[in-house]
Amino acid sequence: MRRPAPASLALAALALAIPAAALAHHGWGSYDAQNPVTLTGAVKTLEFANPHVHVDITAEGKDWELTFAPPSRMQSRGAVETLIKPGTTLTAYGYPSRVKPGEMRAEWIEVAGKRYELR
Repeated sequence: MRRPAPASLALAALALAIPAAALAHHGWGSYDAQNPVTLTGAVKTLEFANPHVHVDITAEGKDWELTFAPPSRMQSRGAVETLIKPGTTLTAYGYPSRVKPGEMRAEWIEVAGKRYELR
């Protein structure tokens, strides 16, 4: 029996990985752009990692998970990790999830009087 060439194995692995990566990334259709919300609260937790930055805050007596832009976009727009560390108060404007209560996709955030566009 003939063994596959290493290049063939690499191509096969790549062919399987690309659809998996595409499926792992979500679309934005599950967010309600017709009913935007503005939330203000102190950052409880921060996950500054790909594919999107995530922040947990408490606003209006409710816990919220905010989904921000990817870290590279956040950094290029000045919204660096040290700016939104736990304890920092921020305001976020965006769209609530239709699927997961308490989750929001943020379009922009405001920290210390400065607005950062995330999209």
